[in-house]
Amino acid sequence: MRTKTDIRFVVDADPEQVMDALAAVEMLPEWSTSYSDARVASRDDELRPRRVFVKAELMGRSDLQVLEYEWTDTRSSWEVTDSTEGVKGGGWFEVTEGEEGAEVWYHVELYIPIPIPGMLVKRTMRRSNETVVQNFIEFAEGFTENENYQAV
Repeated sequence: MRTKTDIRFVVDADPEQVMDALAAVEMLPEWSTSYSDARVASRDDELRPRRVFVKAELMGRSDLQVLEYEWTDTRSSWEVTDSTEGVKGGGWFEVTEGEEGAEVWYHVELYIPIPIPGMLVKRTMRRSNETVVQNFIEFAEGFTENENYQAV
């Protein structure tokens, strides 16, 4: 079953703070209901996560995944390159300066090979992504790199 989500929202913080919050991938389980563990395996030249091992919870099933990240000054994107459940796809956060803070576009496209009716999958994924966005807004607004996170 393929799912696609696009959500645009505003974070009351500057874009750099939002990008710093996104780069704190080890803290992903604090704001994403889909992940219970995240470990960075490698980083790029600017110390941003490149390869990340995660434990995902999808439709009541546990999935161990490898995510490959790419970064620009305004975008964090990832792709599922390996999955114990056969999940494929990826997504991105694009962050720009807005009048009321950082404007964020969250996009996810996943193929989930679980034999569950399509409407149930789409509805469940939509609710999950809406919760992720709300949690991320709170996380990013309160994120300060020095207090909350130190890249290893």
